[in-house]
Amino acid sequence: MNFASSTIMPLLARLIIASAMLTSGWLNCFGQVQIREVVAHGLQEMKISVHFPTDSMPNVSEAGEAEGVPIGDEGTEQLTPISPSTAPTTKGVHRITWLLHSKWPTLGGWGPFIAWSAAIAQLLGGILILVGLYTRFASLCIAIVLGFAVYLVSQHIHGMFTMNPFDWPLDSHRFIQLFAGLALGTLALGLAFGGAGGLSIDYRHRTGVPQDKKQPSEK
Repeated sequence: MNFASSTIMPLLARLIIASAMLTSGWLNCFGQVQIREVVAHGLQEMKISVHFPTDSMPNVSEAGEAEGVPIGDEGTEQLTPISPSTAPTTKGVHRITWLLHSKWPTLGGWGPFIAWSAAIAQLLGGILILVGLYTRFASLCIAIVLGFAVYLVSQHIHGMFTMNPFDWPLDSHRFIQLFAGLALGTLALGLAFGGAGGLSIDYRHRTGVPQDKKQPSEK
C-alpha cells in the first residue's frame, strides 16, 4: 500500500468529514436556524421554544381572529406564508426533533433525546475524526447519523426515492443535498473500515509499542 492511499487519502477524507460535522454539529447544538411557519407551530405544540420576530407576531383580537392568521370554521389555524426576514427561528437541534416527530409521532420524549444525541455525535465525532482519535468508532457513528439524515430529508420530506432518478437534477438543491449526504456517509464508512491513516493519533498509538524488546536467546 503506497503513501497516497494509506496516508493522504484518509487524511483528506477526515478533513472533509470533520469540516462538515463540526460546522453542522455546532449549528445544531448552539446556533439558531430559520424554519417554516408550519414547523414553528409544530414545535410549539411540542412545548419547544421558538423565537418569532416582533414584526411577525400575530395580534389576536377579542373575537379570536389573528391578524394574518385567520381561524378556520373548525378552529384550526390557516398558516400564511411569511418572508424570510421575519421567519421564526429555533435551535438547530429542534428542527431535527420536528423531523423525527413528523415521521414517528409515537417517539414522545425519545425524539429530543435522539435529536440531541445526533447533534452531539456530529460535534464530538467531527473533533475525533479531525485529530484521528477513535476514528473507526467515530466514523461509524457519523455514517449512521448521515444515513438517518438522508432518509428523513431526502425520502420522508422530499420523497426522492419514490421519484424517477432522472428527475432528481430538476431540483438542484435537493439533488446536491442527497448526494452530499451519500458522499459524506461513504467517506465515513471508508474510514470506519480502513482506519484514519498514517497522520493520526490512532496510528501513532498503534505503532508506538517499543520494538527493541530483546528476543529470547537461542540455545
